[in-house]
Amino acid sequence: MNRISQSVKRFLAMRTGLLSKDSHAAQAGPHTDLGAKLLSQKDYLCMFILIYLFTLLAFYRLGNNYAPSSGYTADTKNRDIVLDFGDYLDIGSISIFLGNLNTRHFSISAFNEVTGAWEICNGDTTAESVFSWNKIDVNYRLRYLGIVSTDDTAVLNEMVVQSTDGTILTPVNTSEYPALFDEQYMFPDAKTYLDSTMFDEVYHGRTAYEFIHGITAYETTHPHLGKILIALGILVFGMNPFGWRFMSVVFGILLIPLMYLFAKRLFKSTFIASATTSLLVFDCMHFTLSRIATIDIFAAFFILMMYYYIYRYFTEDVLYRGQEASRTDLFPPGNVAIPLAISGIGMAFGVATKWTGVYAGLGLAVLFFWYTITHFPKKQFLRLFGFCCVFFVAIPLIVYVLCFIPVVDGGEYSGLIDKALKGTISMFDYHANLEAEHYYSSPFYEWPVIWMPLLDANDAISASKVSAVSCMGNPAIWWIGIPCVLYVFFRWIFRKDKKAGFLCIAYLAQYIPWMPISRITFIYHYFPAILFVILMMGYAMLHIKEHFTWGKKAITVYLLAAVLCFFLFYPVVSGFPIDIEYGLRLRLLKEWILVL
Repeated sequence: MNRISQSVKRFLAMRTGLLSKDSHAAQAGPHTDLGAKLLSQKDYLCMFILIYLFTLLAFYRLGNNYAPSSGYTADTKNRDIVLDFGDYLDIGSISIFLGNLNTRHFSISAFNEVTGAWEICNGDTTAESVFSWNKIDVNYRLRYLGIVSTDDTAVLNEMVVQSTDGTILTPVNTSEYPALFDEQYMFPDAKTYLDSTMFDEVYHGRTAYEFIHGITAYETTHPHLGKILIALGILVFGMNPFGWRFMSVVFGILLIPLMYLFAKRLFKSTFIASATTSLLVFDCMHFTLSRIATIDIFAAFFILMMYYYIYRYFTEDVLYRGQEASRTDLFPPGNVAIPLAISGIGMAFGVATKWTGVYAGLGLAVLFFWYTITHFPKKQFLRLFGFCCVFFVAIPLIVYVLCFIPVVDGGEYSGLIDKALKGTISMFDYHANLEAEHYYSSPFYEWPVIWMPLLDANDAISASKVSAVSCMGNPAIWWIGIPCVLYVFFRWIFRKDKKAGFLCIAYLAQYIPWMPISRITFIYHYFPAILFVILMMGYAMLHIKEHFTWGKKAITVYLLAAVLCFFLFYPVVSGFPIDIEYGLRLRLLKEWILVL
């Protein structure tokens, strides 16, 4: 009778598509307690090691934990700054650390004591990047230096004057501008990502700062949960590179145990779960997005979270349906319903972070309805519908609206809901009508082969050394991932392997929505899809391990090659100072510009 009972349960599991008929791993104990016994002590050890390794990598040289913070505000009534150096000196440049207002314009001049007139040295110059050191050339011999802000308002957190040989010069009248010269020690020998914003940090990090201080937000093109999360790091560590990047690192780390749990639940193998998660740990884009204050790592985490918990719901429901009691229950018990609820909450957070959460939600809906229509008892449909309305409609709407709370309305909104509605319309109009060009942009079909990496930062350290941060995938992972994706699609289409189908649908939900989009796109938009590519690689590795005696050794060798590839590219994705020649030698494709 036990054999008959187990056969019936196995048949039910196969019917759901969550266990592959052909997978040896799937046949090895499909009725274990997937909640309590999913992880062994060995699993915990492997997971800890991978988390520890990535934590060390991600926090190493993340950024300075200090930055100029006392600000001088130049406005229409107080736009002139006059510096007296006590004697005539050769002034080479001034460096301004801007506050939260970008692209500030200045007129630089020198006072001629003979004629009694100001002579313009640089009549129209610009400091562009917020919370960053902006260098303005002067190259003039003078005693009195005049700096006039030509904008209505400019916030200057610090100013450093250098001679033509780079020596820092201190005006004799700094007491007239104490906020401009009180943090001179923070001026770096060479500006890099360690002390300044890079790429879209000038938007998302800045907006997080503005939320904290109740200032009208500059960036309103995405929902605001991600920027609220960035603000938490700033509240704890201050408005400095470490502070505005801290929460990105946290979520980059959290992706690792989530990936491990997903892989272990899918493949039921400690070795394959460790191998799969190792690919995430040593993927260059995961590393880079975890070290920059943008919202993409948060969105990726919530997307993987919603798919993990919908898969967990499927597997728990399979076990529940195999029990006698399930025939009379009006609704599944907590261990089945709770994962479904958490999946909906993950979707809520994802949508409130970035609209790519909506794309992911569409794939989630396909999987959910596929399972429900074919396997869920009709007498429970109404309760399930109500349950899903709460967790996949009501809660996401509530979270989405709440994420607009920090947005300063300026009296133009009648309430929070009105703020959310108008903000959403504004976002849609922006993305629908965006006409912009960028050298590092790339269309969707170039992403899998890493045709065009995105250069987030590039700063000269010396004539031969550079600090560069490129957003790109690990070639040893992304390129090998292409045949793995094709193999999983083959298994789904021709072998009717529905576990492969789950991964394919999840992958397509992150990729297909980008195909008809005409606006400018970048390679990092592919990152949520890469999470499922890595799971597909785990699927392929499982089959290699199970069908070939040399499979485990081959996988181990491949993982070592992927790790080696990561460290070869580590300098150009981390900002670590390197010789320019080394960066140029890493140019495997002609379009790659990893250093300048």
